[in-house]
Amino acid sequence: MEQPGFKLRAVTIHFEASADVDSIEDAVFKAKETIDRLTAERGVEVWSLRAVLTPGESVTDSLGRVAELEPLVEEEGVFINLGLHNASADDLEAVSGIVESGFFLSFALENGTWEEARSYSELLHRLADKSPDLAVHIGFNPLGTRILTPYFPLATSPGEQRAVTVALLYPRYLLESFRKGGLQAVIDSMVDAAQLSREYGKAVARDVEGSFAGVDLSISPWMEESSLALVEEVGGVRLPEPGFAYGLRLVNEAIAEAASRTGDAIGFNEVQLPVAEDSKLKVRVAELETSARDLLRLSGVCLAGLDMAVIPASLDGVAGLLLEARAYSRAKGSIVGVRLIPLDGVEPGDEVFLKRFGEVPVIPI
Repeated sequence: MEQPGFKLRAVTIHFEASADVDSIEDAVFKAKETIDRLTAERGVEVWSLRAVLTPGESVTDSLGRVAELEPLVEEEGVFINLGLHNASADDLEAVSGIVESGFFLSFALENGTWEEARSYSELLHRLADKSPDLAVHIGFNPLGTRILTPYFPLATSPGEQRAVTVALLYPRYLLESFRKGGLQAVIDSMVDAAQLSREYGKAVARDVEGSFAGVDLSISPWMEESSLALVEEVGGVRLPEPGFAYGLRLVNEAIAEAASRTGDAIGFNEVQLPVAEDSKLKVRVAELETSARDLLRLSGVCLAGLDMAVIPASLDGVAGLLLEARAYSRAKGSIVGVRLIPLDGVEPGDEVFLKRFGEVPVIPI
């Protein structure tokens, strides 16, 4: 069987609020069986199976669900997100309990005040002080509105009914398409990949008694599968030189065109440049020519957010980045996500080891 040249980054089940543990476990096992069957038939590897739950009334309430669901994380390798929460630095113990068990969650900036942003910054710093790997499991939603996407940590559940979404891992596939036929070939390849992804999503949705919600066409990297490599080749300009944002915009417009053709695109549908997950971006950051604010400014135009960046500890610096992300989100009318790892005792250019991600260069704020 000829391999299609891309993978499914995630098949994600978004559970209804009434789903109990037995229902969640049953759906997960059915989804795994369906994915195994389809992979054997169609040859497309699924990188991860994910589950998104509706949040409890508080972070402490959500912590109460961890023990009963932990076997799915530890034994079955399922990524589980406990949804969008409001929290403060006082919730450190509950948040630690959740992420130390391998779960994900996100936090809402509802008021957009310095007080709120500093409280979240303090929570993040204290969590990263315990272990930088813990900060990987939380993200910040500057608008505080739910988004239906397979991407963690910002994924949420619609709450009323079960839904299935799919994400792709295809930077190299799209780069090869660009080299053969330019941006039109990239668009066509996105549409083709979405069509095959849809088969997986619909089959899983049927077998877990849910509905298929759609595919997030975002271009997200994994190490040598570099989103940055695609953008730099399309634009002919390297990050952070003048003109880079133009190439980034061209790729985002290609995603938008593909999304309009598929008719069921959901989520971000933008280029993603998570620092720790893109080998080429790690190199650029190590060259000390790019800052976290540079990446965040790109988010204001055509990027899904400031993601997986290790930065020197700074309570006000992180708070300011969160507020700037909120400003860009409001200007764009869509969520600009933030996931940061602030650490004491590091300087730009240093390297920090993160589990699953290897050595990650520290980027200046």
